Amino acid sequence: MPLSPHLPPEDMMHQIPDRNELLMILRRANQNAWIWISIRLVGILVLIYLINWNAVVLSPIASVTACLVIIGPLAMELAQLWGQKKKRIEDIKESTRFGDLDKHKLKFLYQETLKRLDLPAVGPPVYVSNDRSLNASAVRLTSFLTGLNGIYLHRQILHKLRDEEVQSVMGHELGHYYRFRLVDDRLMFLTVVLGAFVGLFAVQVIRLDGLLGFIVLSAICSVFWMIMNHRRYKYGMTTEFLCDDFGAQVNGVEYSISGLLKIGLDAEIRTLVYLEVLGRNLDQPDLSPKEIASSIESAVPFGYEDESDLYESVGREIQAKRQQNSRLSIRGFFRYVWESDDLDDEEALRETLERQAREINQIERVEWESVLDDPSEIRLSTRQAEELVMMIEQNPGKSLFRVPRSAAYSDGIHPPIEQRILYLWKNRDHSSSLEL
Repeated sequence: MPLSPHLPPEDMMHQIPDRNELLMILRRANQNAWIWISIRLVGILVLIYLINWNAVVLSPIASVTACLVIIGPLAMELAQLWGQKKKRIEDIKESTRFGDLDKHKLKFLYQETLKRLDLPAVGPPVYVSNDRSLNASAVRLTSFLTGLNGIYLHRQILHKLRDEEVQSVMGHELGHYYRFRLVDDRLMFLTVVLGAFVGLFAVQVIRLDGLLGFIVLSAICSVFWMIMNHRRYKYGMTTEFLCDDFGAQVNGVEYSISGLLKIGLDAEIRTLVYLEVLGRNLDQPDLSPKEIASSIESAVPFGYEDESDLYESVGREIQAKRQQNSRLSIRGFFRYVWESDDLDDEEALRETLERQAREINQIERVEWESVLDDPSEIRLSTRQAEELVMMIEQNPGKSLFRVPRSAAYSDGIHPPIEQRILYLWKNRDHSSSLEL
């Protein structure tokens, strides 16, 4: 059975799968993919028959609006990906550096990763996006959308992780790109066509105009995407485990685990700083909640060293924004009023902050830094990785990081970091190959 993220931590610790088990789950899912592909094809053919195409021609605005409402979420996601600030490795300036890395070293690391994983020498393009979170992604689309295909590394990854850890991240994303994905995900154009036809048919059936019609159509949109994404969520954790495993083949599980610890620590620091700074400034009349949140996000420095470094940077940004608004005098006050949306929104934000603060205070944290030779440098040896694993296993009800569970696993796809570490350690010497 596919793994579920909706379990308490102590139960998740007992769900450490075997590599063969996960490979079998994904093989079976792809063998059954023809059923879901057939459902899409049949749905398209049925809707072609049912839709009144004369009405589509006579009411083009309503028809186009209906299509856009249904396929809007996907279109927005692709538009954001297309429009984000990014550069291919080859297009990065010679003078640009990411900590100790430059474009040539980064390209060398990528080529070495492809070679060690026995992948084609000419891999997908690698983009560096100007993102301040420790994250990365892989995109592999079909048809006219292939221009977006590639591996996307957030710039913060290159500043915060060592070379071997960066390669682990590259390997993880290459696993998504080449090996561990659902077959039906590759046929996204079928989903887009089906979504457009659902929108056309819905607007003809509900026969509602104005706000009520839009609300009903939006509800249909939500149901449609919930159904279309069902398999993605069902098998998401399976693919994430396997991609972690694939990335660990580059340099070993010690580097992968070290990278995961850095990613978790970054999430913990950013969460604590965000909650404290936002809570402290929420009552200030010269800053709206939106301005506070955007200031915090833009203030995160690339390659920041520790929590105090981040606090200092955020403090400077908040102060600069406050001084800017104070110069606007009465205009600043009115902008605060209008950008705050309304008092209900601000009260809802306050309740969210209080709820997350209570959740954080209830988290029992494993003091995993004690396994490090130097607490300021996360660089695990085999012995230290084994000690870390023992600490996690001996404290099933505790977490490595003080991050609200609702925020840490909100996507329903990525397993908890504790579980990912235990999986890597359990399968580090597995005899079977990572082949579907």
